[in-house]
Amino acid sequence: MEAAPDIYTYSVEHVIAQIANAPKFLGAYEMRFYIDGIRRPSKEKTATMATFYYYPSGGTIRDEDMNILFYEPKLDIYKDFDPTIYENNA
Repeated sequence: MEAAPDIYTYSVEHVIAQIANAPKFLGAYEMRFYIDGIRRPSKEKTATMATFYYYPSGGTIRDEDMNILFYEPKLDIYKDFDPTIYENNA
């Protein structure tokens, strides 16, 4: 049996996976990811995690100080992405 993907490694797919249960903060979704040596989201599992914010209005991933780290066009509502369809509304 194949292991489930680790949604705390950074990828667009894992941002989408975290939307379901992510707390909202000032129009953003709060997310957790493993971090690399310069405190950016890591595509590989590391020993440390940090909080990041995904802003659908603009498709940006920001750090805890609200610095823009990445622009993800696939996650931009102005490019027809709708994050609300992935929310857990239970």
